[in-house]
Order: sequence, then C-alpha cells, then structure tokens
Amino acid sequence: MNLRAYLALLLVVGIATAQDEGSTVDGGEEGADAGAEEGKDGSGEECEESWDYIEFLRGMVNDKVEKTLEGLREARNLKGEAVLEDTVSNTMKEVLEIREAVLDRIFKLRKDEIAICEDQNIKQEDNLTNLRMDIMGILLKLIEKDAPSIGKLKEIRDDLLAFRMTVNNEVMRVMMLPQGKAVRKPATDGDCTECDLIQELSEKVENLINCAENDGVEGEGEEEGSNVEEDAAEEDEEDGEEGAEGGAGECMPPNMYFMDLMDCNRKIDDETERLFPSLFATLDDEERTKIEESLRSLKAIREEIEDVITKLSKSKDEDKLKKTVSRSLSGTSATLKNLLKECKAGCGPEGCDSCGAEVLYEMLEKMEYYMQIYNDTESGREPVDQNDEVRRDLMKYISSNSEDSSKILGKKIEGNMDDCDQEKMDVYNRTKNPMWMLVNTTIFTEGIEEPLVMVETMVEMLKQLLQEYCAGEEAPIRKTKEGPSCEWEEYEQTGEYINKIDEIIQESLFKPKGDSAKRDAQFGFVEINGLLNKRVEKLFSDGMVCPNEATAIKKEWMPELNGCMSAFMNNKLKFTQMTRLERIDCTKSLRTNMERRRSDLLSQELEKSIDQIGEEAEGSATA
Repeated sequence: MNLRAYLALLLVVGIATAQDEGSTVDGGEEGADAGAEEGKDGSGEECEESWDYIEFLRGMVNDKVEKTLEGLREARNLKGEAVLEDTVSNTMKEVLEIREAVLDRIFKLRKDEIAICEDQNIKQEDNLTNLRMDIMGILLKLIEKDAPSIGKLKEIRDDLLAFRMTVNNEVMRVMMLPQGKAVRKPATDGDCTECDLIQELSEKVENLINCAENDGVEGEGEEEGSNVEEDAAEEDEEDGEEGAEGGAGECMPPNMYFMDLMDCNRKIDDETERLFPSLFATLDDEERTKIEESLRSLKAIREEIEDVITKLSKSKDEDKLKKTVSRSLSGTSATLKNLLKECKAGCGPEGCDSCGAEVLYEMLEKMEYYMQIYNDTESGREPVDQNDEVRRDLMKYISSNSEDSSKILGKKIEGNMDDCDQEKMDVYNRTKNPMWMLVNTTIFTEGIEEPLVMVETMVEMLKQLLQEYCAGEEAPIRKTKEGPSCEWEEYEQTGEYINKIDEIIQESLFKPKGDSAKRDAQFGFVEINGLLNKRVEKLFSDGMVCPNEATAIKKEWMPELNGCMSAFMNNKLKFTQMTRLERIDCTKSLRTNMERRRSDLLSQELEKSIDQIGEEAEGSATA
C-alpha cells in the first residue's frame, strides 16, 4: 500500500473517530471534568497548566509546521520528473507527524495524564480538537488527485500558513489568560556612576584575588573574623550600601570572602535600578547606547559573582575557599579591566591612541552634520534639497578618502606603509560601500526618512568600529552576501527575536518567580535591543544589500521595543501588582507583529520555491 492509499484509509478512520470524540466533547466532557478534578491544586497557587500547553503548541506543533514549510521551500532543489510527487509525499509525512502529536496530546488529556487547572479555563481539549480538524483538512487536499500540481501546492501552502497563524493566536490567547496572584517587589535606588562603579568592582575583585593568593589573613583569628561579620551586619543595617568591605586593600578571613562579593552584587543591583530610569530619561542616542551596554555588562558580571558565592557557600576549608576565589574570579577580573578600559576609551579622541580612530571620529562628525540637515525642521527646506546637500557633501568626502587611500597604496607599493597607514586603509575599505549606499539612497528616494535611518545606522556602525580600535578588539571577518535570500535571512533572524521574547514572557512575565522578575524582564528587553542593533550594524557593514530588513528593525521593532521598555519604567504601575494580561500586553503586541511579518516572509519564499519546482518539473518533462 503506497503512502497516499494508507493516508486515505487513515483519514477514514480518523473521521469516524472524530465523530465519536466530538460527541464526547459536546455531550459529556466526562474525561475533561475528571482531569480537572484530578489535576487541580487546591491552593490555586501551584497549578499552572498554561505554560506546559504553550510549550507543546510551540514545540510539537508550530516548530513542526515551520519544518514542513521549510521542507516545501527546499523542494526547489529536487530534480527529476517526479519532483511534484516527491514534494507532496514529503509534505504529507510531515503533516502526519503533526497530526499524531495533537492526537497523542488529546489522548493524554482524556487519560488524566496531563494536569488540568479548572479555574484557568484553558480548554486544551476543545482547541486541540479544532486544530486536529484543520490538519485533517490539509491532509485531505494532499491526497486529492491533482495534489501534485503547482496550483494545489500553493493552496496547501496557504492552508499551512493559515494553520501556523491559528496556532500562534492560540499561544497568545493562553498567554493572556489571567493568572491571579502576583509577587510584591520593593523599590530601591542607587547613585553610582558607570565608570566609578566598574573601577570599584575591579578593585574589590582584584583585592580578593590578591588576598587569596598571598595569604593576607594569617594574623587574624576566628574571633576577630566573627567581629568583622557582626560589624558588617551593623553597617549593612545602618547604611545598606557599604557592607563589609574591610577597608581598601585589607583582607578578610577566607570564610568571609563571600561578604565582599555580596556587597559587589548589591552595588550592581543599586546601579541597575538607577540606570533603567535614566535609559528612558535621555534623548541622546549615544548616551542611550552606553547605558544599554552597561546594563548588559553588569548583568553578566553579577551572574559570574553569584556563581562564585554559591561555590564559596559549599565549603568551609580555607585552602579550598582561597583556590575558589583565585580561580573563579580571574575571568571576572579580566572582564572588569577590559570594561574599564572601554569606558575610558569613550571619552573622545584624546582617550584613544589609534590612527583608525582619527578617521572614524572625522566620519562621525560628517554623519552628525547630515543628521542636523535632516532634523532641521525650521528652515522649511524641501526633502529633495536636503538630500541633494547631503549627497554633494558626501561624494566630495568619499572622493577625498579615495585620494588618501591611493596615497597609502602608493606607500605600500614602495614598502613604506606603517601600522598607522594600515589602520586608516582598513577603515576606508570597511566604510566605503555603506557610504555609497547612503549616496544611492539620497538619489532614489523622495523623502528623508530612509536616508535619515541610514545615517543613524552609519553612526552606530562607526561607534562599533571605534570600540574595536580604541579597546584593542580584533576586527570581525566580513563576508560577502551569498547563499540565502534577504527574505530567508530576515525570517530566521526574526525567529531569534521571538524566541527571546518568549523567554522573557516565560521567565519574568507569565508567572513571576521572585522579586527580580521585573529587573530580569528589563534586562531581556535590553538584550533584544542589542540583538537588533548588532543585526543592523551587520546589514550596513555588508553593504546594505537587504535594506527592507534594516528598515523594519529601525522603524518597527525598535520603536515598539522602546515602548515596552518605557511601560515598565512607569513608577505609577507596580509590576508585582499588575495582572498577567497587563504584564504581557505590550510584549504580546510586539511578538504578534513580528510573527505576522515572519509569516509574510515565509510566504514570499515559498512562492518562489513552488514556482521553481514547477519550472524544474516542466524542464524534466520536455527534456
């Protein structure tokens, strides 16, 4: 029996089964009721059916749907006369797997193998039954006689895309269901500056390592150590900030090392609480970028220190405690020193000894000048005039850079090129294509919105290059645009953003696990913003061959993300007193819009793939 005949038989059995099961859903619901009584937690606190269901929909249904659609896309690479038959057969196998997963879930629900929280009103079985019927409709089209045709494949593609959107809508429906209780979180504040804090943390960590490696506490006894602990506790109550520092350069007993580390994390928490409001108080893009980088760095350092504190708590042996500090904090110390170096490198040309940086600062001045031209709303100038001014000035600047590059190339031929010349040449080479892209944008666009976006992106890229030359980072290897299309790359990149959004929802918004949930959510938003910035920088450094993706990031995702971040900074809203719907609402909107664009991108890719499949089939038939 071939696959299609087997499927036809299977569907007949499935339809009959669906009729029987439908009577259970509509008429009796005995299994669901039993599951509700069995699985519900009497306290109403621990029972959490929703996220398990969400993970099933995402992992066992949606991921498989996307795999099926990707297989349909990859079918363009198949060869031979049977390419349409093979495509239908492969699609059928994938859809059958989805059907089996849904049926298995329904079966487990009816056997009370999955806990049901009756008060949450999720109605898994009802909705899974609807999904199963949608799948059956797709399978019925796959066994029709004309299934191996371009027209029918496009129809099946549309059905799969619609099914994918239905599953995404179901995920969002469950996410927005009310939770009930929330956790209260006290507010804190701090008053440290970024560079001062990094230097203080670096000194503390370095001092701990020196104490551990040089036995700086041999003269202190246990009694004195306990007094240090008592004094530290008193200071902590009175000040809440200083903790048990033991004085600059002094060493605490090994069993008290953890107190200095706890004080470090306490200061990081204070600084984090201070930085988040200032992130939204500033309108300066440069300052905003610095704050975001500080937040990401502080989060990473805090996690490393917390890990060392955990290790120290597992031993009382002084030698082991010293070795733990010496080994585990060495990486943190190096990170802090690099961060301090980068922080000082941000003070302008005077703080950066690099010939490449000299060129970059000059380029930044040019871009800032162009931003002034585009942001000048009082002059009443027409967009065409603004673009013309930017284009003429930029072309002169590119010509000047080309002349300088030619002179450096002449030095290279003569064997007189030094490291300074090489840095300048590298900067010219890395920025030439993006600058010409900006010139082209001023020619082929009637407004100023797109050129302004590209100027802003150019500023971000130049600042990233400054970090490389000022902080001694190695320049990344650039790749030319080859392989996947722009639509497919954007589809995959957007999937990464959505995964991060889901992580924030799961760990911080859906069911907060502690007082740090709000802070963790804010860090998550900052991480997404970092992903978006890095992606735009890469697109620009690659020559902006995929401008639509950069436009979507700058005009859609970043403004929406900033709106979500701002919502969490509203002091009038108490995070731990917000309902689940209120916590998730903004994030849900961002996720939904990203999913919608991702679906459009996938549809475009599939359209091209199916057309290529048809061309291949026609070519093989006439060969």
